[in-house]
Amino acid sequence: MRLDLVLPNDGPFMMPAMQSGPHFEAMGWDGLWLTDHVVGVEAFAAKHGAHWLDILVSAGHLAAKTSRVRIGTGVLVLPYRDPVITARMVASLDLLSGGRIDLGVGTGWARREFIAVGRGEIFDRRGACSDEALDVMLTCWKGGSISFRGEFFNFNKINFEGTPAQGERVPIWIGARGLARAPMRRAAKYADYWHPTGLTPDEIRTGGDMIDDLAGRHVKRTLRVRLDGDPSEMTDLLWRYKEAGCVMVACAFDKPRTFSEFDRAATALYEKAKALREENAAPHEPGGAARRLDA
Repeated sequence: MRLDLVLPNDGPFMMPAMQSGPHFEAMGWDGLWLTDHVVGVEAFAAKHGAHWLDILVSAGHLAAKTSRVRIGTGVLVLPYRDPVITARMVASLDLLSGGRIDLGVGTGWARREFIAVGRGEIFDRRGACSDEALDVMLTCWKGGSISFRGEFFNFNKINFEGTPAQGERVPIWIGARGLARAPMRRAAKYADYWHPTGLTPDEIRTGGDMIDDLAGRHVKRTLRVRLDGDPSEMTDLLWRYKEAGCVMVACAFDKPRTFSEFDRAATALYEKAKALREENAAPHEPGGAARRLDA
């Protein structure tokens, strides 16, 4: 199972965090993930601050400072952006990084932020808009002379070259906050990876099976999860996610107040959990990961 780390491109220590790519790459993390907001909003009891570094600019910065680790967007809010421009930016990132981009995408949730970026009118139809944006981007990445006619986007006979280094698509990770039907259908249609947030191992099994049934194929299961807790207990939780079929977990820490605290938390967890990266790791027993690593 891949062990990836969510770097904070927001908040009081976003600047040192964005300089830390080489440090965490050398430690052994497999991927570094970023978050997408543009402005501070407060809605649905969730509050996001006003200090943000743009997700795609930050991805380019991390890619330039590293050589092996993969760079992920977790998740890029598709309806905020024109899909042709987004396709060009992502293809450029993939080319410049040597094919290391993982494109996590979602529909967004904050109406105030949609209004702030001039997209308030499509908030209630953001799911349909996101699906069509993905169709546009996949059409662009085929390269050559292309046209598109849809409900939200229309263009005729444009030329798109400089396609992604990874081929006609970068890996698409479909985000979700639960097991609602619409994100399940989106993952079944578009996803290389299903990438929900904060689900339990049982929910991962249930949701993954639902998507596979809808898709008629196996869609790889991943997760973004907060791991502010005892590293041994969090490692036991990660083993349960692996047993539920997760091939990657993006580990997020919300409690650190400084970059030093963030670094200590990420280092402690990685040292306890790194056996998960072994392809033929022994079956999990509660506390077993810590015992194996301490042996």
